[in-house]
Amino acid sequence: MEPTFPMPMGIKNEARWRKHCRKIHARAKDLLSGRLGVIETARAMSPLASSTRAENEPEFQLFRAITSETNHLPVGEVRAYWAPYALAREEIHIQAAEDCWREQAMAAAARLVERYKWAVKREISRAPLL
Repeated sequence: MEPTFPMPMGIKNEARWRKHCRKIHARAKDLLSGRLGVIETARAMSPLASSTRAENEPEFQLFRAITSETNHLPVGEVRAYWAPYALAREEIHIQAAEDCWREQAMAAAARLVERYKWAVKREISRAPLL
């Protein structure tokens, strides 16, 4: 039998909490597979950590630190609003930050994939048979 993951105190909407736990698992896998970069992953994890009451876990503290250190960099959808010459200038800083944090972020993501795999397994087991 798969062990259950305890729902934190103060969570009122269990379905929403489980959905956010699945998103944590998915974003961590996205980083590990190369679909997301370190900075994008960190920015996605911060609100998920807050909504699942997991912000004090070391992995989320790391992602919060990455977000704080790179908040000024144009990563993700905001790049569409930047001029090409400005993006080229900032790309050096983005790559340096990605390289600086990659090893720690990958290790944190691997731990989160393992810790939150229960949410995906449970969702699959609830899926209706066709």
